[in-house]
Amino acid sequence: MPDLGEGLEEGEIVSWLVAEGQDIELNQPLVEIETAKATVEIPSPFAGTIASLHAGAGDTVAVGAPLVTFGVAGGDGSPARPSEPAPSSAIPERPARAVERGTAGPVAATPAVRKLAKDLGVALASVEGTGPNGRVTADDVRRASSGTAGEETETDGERVPLTPVRRAVAARLERSAAIPHVTTFRTLDATALDRFRRDLEVSPLPVFLAALCRTIAAHALVNASWDGDAIVTHRSIHAGVAVDTERGLLVPVVRDAGSRGIGALASEIEGLAEAARAGTLGPADLSGATISVSNTGSYGSEAGTPLLNPPGAVTIALGVIAPRALVTEAGTVEARPACTISLTFDHRVLDGAAAGRALTDLVRTLADLDALRELPR
Repeated sequence: MPDLGEGLEEGEIVSWLVAEGQDIELNQPLVEIETAKATVEIPSPFAGTIASLHAGAGDTVAVGAPLVTFGVAGGDGSPARPSEPAPSSAIPERPARAVERGTAGPVAATPAVRKLAKDLGVALASVEGTGPNGRVTADDVRRASSGTAGEETETDGERVPLTPVRRAVAARLERSAAIPHVTTFRTLDATALDRFRRDLEVSPLPVFLAALCRTIAAHALVNASWDGDAIVTHRSIHAGVAVDTERGLLVPVVRDAGSRGIGALASEIEGLAEAARAGTLGPADLSGATISVSNTGSYGSEAGTPLLNPPGAVTIALGVIAPRALVTEAGTVEARPACTISLTFDHRVLDGAAAGRALTDLVRTLADLDALRELPR
């Protein structure tokens, strides 16, 4: 399993694009792998013959673990086929340390399952494997850890296996929850914003992002991160935009958002959202956000408390724009388009006053038609 970068340690096989015994060419598509960040297609590093596949669809394979064995081309240009190809159903021996199950031989388990067992304090030798050829699966380890191994448990629901994306989301949220953070709210009279974005024929999100970039110019800590012994402020604004997909929540990154106009932002957001839903984003498309934005209004939510997307110090959410009863400057009550903006901040980086001033300036820009017209188009 090759190192796919971005700190990824494992991937799940979606489908093999070759079969054992098949002749392949250099760089021919070999296998589709789903990682915590994207689905990627790995090309063949050799020309030759597929001798054996070391895992099946749905298996999780750690970086560095055996993935496929090749019979490479011989000196005469013909493929060198091994004398005894492994059957497709065989579980090849892993280079990871074998854990003995009494006198019955080594325990068959992937490196990822071995790590899970170690983390949960489960002895693999004591676990009855339910996978192919008795292989120990992650669910077997979890059942052993909870004391329900070998028992039939009654449930009125269904166990849904975790995908790499779901696992990554859970791990990131656990990391986020450990950060001391606070959410502050402001109600926006969106009359000007609604009119302006309709004139430009764009959704509110790119206008909101352009106004946010303008706000950051005067409030650098909004685009910062905590680095242990220092606060790092970022010159470039790389905005992560939350996208709901069938695979789970993904946060593709709009690079250099501060140097783009509203039209370019709208095109970039739309393109990234389409790629996220199609599963064609690469790991680099999902990394490096310095601030994150969530358009909770896209599914009708009035407000929320968005969690941080580490290492960024701020996640900001735009609620649904809908008519509300607002008190005007004249003291009258009118039904106007309005929304709630929620700003969650890392309290190690920003104090409440700093976050409040930034949010006030952002709301002031979004509520002022003249200020909106000054944003780069």
